[in-house]
Amino acid sequence: MDTSQLYLVDFPEELKIKDIDIVSLYHHNRYEELDAIIICRDSNGDITATFEEDTWGLMPFARRKIKNSFDFSEFTHSPRLMNELKLVTYGRLFNKNPQGRKASSFSAIESELSKNKIAYRFLLENNYTSLSQLSNPKTWEKFEEYLISKSYAQRTLEGMFVAINNILKLSGWHHLKLGFNPIKKELSSKLSDKILQQTLVIPERLSDAIYGQAINLVNAALPHKELIAETEKALQDNYLEGKRTLDEKLKNGFTFTFLSGSKNIVDHRKYVIAIADNQPQTLSDIIAPLARKIENTELNNGNDFHRYLGQLITSCYIICGGFSGMRDSELDKLTPDSYYKDTFEGRDYHMLQSHTFKLGEKRETWVVAPAAQQAIELVTTLTKYWRKEVSYPHTKYNNTVWVNQPYRSKAPRLINYWNKRLQLFCKQFDFVVTQEDYQECLDSNPASFNKVKETVKVGEPWPMTTHQFRRSLAFYCIKNRFGTAVALKQQFKHLYLAMTEWYTNGGKLASIRDLMVDDKIQKALDIINAETTTNKIFNQWHSDAHLSGSHGKTIMKMRDNVPQIYSSWEVIYQAVKDGRLTLHSTAHSYCKAGYDCDMDGIITPQFCVDCSSGSSIIDDKQARWWQKKHKSLVAYIGLSDDISVTDRSHYITQIRAAEIVMSDFDMEFTPFEAELKVMEL
Repeated sequence: MDTSQLYLVDFPEELKIKDIDIVSLYHHNRYEELDAIIICRDSNGDITATFEEDTWGLMPFARRKIKNSFDFSEFTHSPRLMNELKLVTYGRLFNKNPQGRKASSFSAIESELSKNKIAYRFLLENNYTSLSQLSNPKTWEKFEEYLISKSYAQRTLEGMFVAINNILKLSGWHHLKLGFNPIKKELSSKLSDKILQQTLVIPERLSDAIYGQAINLVNAALPHKELIAETEKALQDNYLEGKRTLDEKLKNGFTFTFLSGSKNIVDHRKYVIAIADNQPQTLSDIIAPLARKIENTELNNGNDFHRYLGQLITSCYIICGGFSGMRDSELDKLTPDSYYKDTFEGRDYHMLQSHTFKLGEKRETWVVAPAAQQAIELVTTLTKYWRKEVSYPHTKYNNTVWVNQPYRSKAPRLINYWNKRLQLFCKQFDFVVTQEDYQECLDSNPASFNKVKETVKVGEPWPMTTHQFRRSLAFYCIKNRFGTAVALKQQFKHLYLAMTEWYTNGGKLASIRDLMVDDKIQKALDIINAETTTNKIFNQWHSDAHLSGSHGKTIMKMRDNVPQIYSSWEVIYQAVKDGRLTLHSTAHSYCKAGYDCDMDGIITPQFCVDCSSGSSIIDDKQARWWQKKHKSLVAYIGLSDDISVTDRSHYITQIRAAEIVMSDFDMEFTPFEAELKVMEL
């Protein structure tokens, strides 16, 4: 039994769970012995879970703040079904695979159990007592109908099929006669048309508003961070003093309406009110010094302060997540020492350090905006007293900053419901979706139309989640050309570039869609282009410069009798603006034919020397291009013996064209004479 993935290295060996023949106890109905089997102990030797319990507390295995237990309570009305699910889950947890495969992580087993519950809920609703019932064709058909009716996504169904197949792989250990073959994942597409929906990009207006509000709150609170922290401590001390006073009165025999005849507390609400009545200071008096410092924020009572403090912590989280693209699990491990500044080639870089877990745990660094420094500084101060009291699930991650104290009567705890906090933040500050936001959401999320239609509602607060930070950062970096996919791959700690490009999906299209033409700049460019063309045409007609090309030679002949359209600069300029005169340039010639040109000269420039449409013009600068062309081609033919007949013919026609141009400009050259090769047949 391989349990190495469940325990820390320094976990006492004698307290680890030993291998027990649980299968024999199960099949021989020895339920008392089965129920007594210990599933988990902590490092102190205290039992946290036994087989009998409806919920297995597995914090020593999970070592995380959420999803650290296995809950079977919904199957209590069917003991046989629940015991079977417990048995196979035990086998997966302790890696009882007869094939000796590598053990899965705790998080993978926890996820697998949630998928198996889908099938077991169907069995429970239909009064079946074992997974083996799925081997009956009629039951299986009924199961497929059940899955269709629940509208599960294809990915969810695939995960469930994998989980059931893993139970089948354990058959050599659990000896359950299930009677059906492994399920093919392709079946999911038959049962559902819901394909994978991508995490949504936050619309730009809402993104600016949410991030901007977070930055404003942090900047306004930062100068008063110590006062805010001390106010929170004073409120808690005030509560504890009130409770101590009330409890002392109860001890001395005082009678209150929240007590029963036997002096037990029966009305908790009245008990809480009594604590408040016995507090030495009013809450408004404690809060008043801070209320005078913070502008544009109501701080009239304890509820106002509690809301404000929650908004500040959420703002710090938004800044750290929004400007880093870190995963929730990575943000979760930030500490007061996570921020630092580095300098490279004279430029300052703001950095956050944390742990990443996706491809094995390791320490990593993320580049962030400068605002992250203020966020870490503020949240470090706000939570400094809470962090001394909170119970961390893993000593390795002690002192992480995301903690709070929702109730005065309970100890501080780690925050584990960020999506709800983010959505509450949007609701409190009225970050409501408009019709324009909704349309932008559709445009920016081409792989999430169904999710947009299901979760985004016009007139309601934006449904913010932690993973939207990551998706939005990737999208806007590409849309606004702030970085490349390769740079994002490093920032996101991805193994493959394809995954990073998936996060940027829609960004390039949005970048192209948002390209705008500046009318003033475009008008200026049009004027410059028209003037440049006019100058060139005017100089061709009103100078004594040599020209070549079919139209160039015509110009030279007609300079003594210039046509009206070329008579003056102003006339030419107007014709160019009206589109009646055009002039396009290449390295080897000008062409006045515009889009009427057959474009043969692009590939074979020799055709432009004696253009069939009479449109080519060659000036002295282009003549020098032909002179260089002549020299290079003659040299190439003279040195190469393996030129094909077709290529040789192509080069010679260019050489002859160059010689025509050079003759027109009285350039010295040696005419090319092709050698004749005599071959014996």
